[in-house]
Amino acid sequence: MPASIKRIRDNWKVQSTKKDKGLTLTVTVTAYDNGMVEVDGVPINASPAYDQGHGWLVAAETVVATLVEFRKDAVKRQKDKSKGTPG
Repeated sequence: MPASIKRIRDNWKVQSTKKDKGLTLTVTVTAYDNGMVEVDGVPINASPAYDQGHGWLVAAETVVATLVEFRKDAVKRQKDKSKGTPG
């Protein structure tokens, strides 16, 4: 099961660009030698009998969900900037 939106937003790394002209999202995927996969420090397949293939598939879903949320923030920022609203 992919990470919840709250979990994604609590763990992602989003920063304003230099000169505050946009946003930068950094997604970190870590693959451990024992087969466990993490996205932004959150274990994806951490149960004792985890399935490595399932971990990779859920990690991909989590990355896509993170991009969807990031797009929402970017669109909101564009609208706010065009209206002159700070933030």
